[in-house]
Amino acid sequence: MNLRIRRTAASKSSTATERMRLSRSAAVVIAALAATTASAESQGERIGALEQRMGAVEQKLDNQGLLEMARQVDAIDAELRRLRGEIEGLQHDLDVARRQQRDQYVDLDTRLRAAEAALAAAQAAAPPAGPDAEYQAAFNQLKEGRYDDAAAAFTKFLKDHHDHELASNAQYWLGEVFYVKRDYPAALSAFEGVLSGYQGARKTPDALLKAGYCHYELGHFDLARTALTRVTKDFPESSAAVEAADRLKRMSAEGH
Repeated sequence: MNLRIRRTAASKSSTATERMRLSRSAAVVIAALAATTASAESQGERIGALEQRMGAVEQKLDNQGLLEMARQVDAIDAELRRLRGEIEGLQHDLDVARRQQRDQYVDLDTRLRAAEAALAAAQAAAPPAGPDAEYQAAFNQLKEGRYDDAAAAFTKFLKDHHDHELASNAQYWLGEVFYVKRDYPAALSAFEGVLSGYQGARKTPDALLKAGYCHYELGHFDLARTALTRVTKDFPESSAAVEAADRLKRMSAEGH
């Protein structure tokens, strides 16, 4: 009987001890779960913050990309405007060059026709011989467009007959040959030769006019204006004065 009582007591003591141990284990598990939950919530908050920061960075990158594209578009637009301006400037220069070339040939044709009429009248009165024939041959070469031959013939005539009555004309037409060939320095020298070597010659107004044209083509705009102004003042009744006035107006319109 006593033995049974002792066994029962021992059994109850063991059960209580086991319950305490289980209770402690449960507490540890609960504490661990609580700590894990808190850690998970903290990690979730950190992940959310990182995602928010990443979104902000991506938004900034998108904005920067749009700004860079806008800058590139503006740069391309500016370049297009610059190129359009250059094209318009080149077109204007081309139009001016074409007009000047047309005027040169029209001017030469007009002068050649007038010279032909004058020579025809002179030939009818007294057919040329000697130096006159040489001059006429050089002039015919000029009319035929044989400019190199005409230049050589007029140069030879001036060398052989510098004091002849047609020498001033030969000097002038030599300038016209170079002018048509667009050799403006040589043309200017020939026209100035009329002014310095044959003062008072009939071709003086025309030579002064063409000297002004040569200065213009060479970019000597001040000298061109001076020569053309002299034509209008010194020879106001000449056809050269009318042409000089027209060229002066054009120079003013061009800003020269």
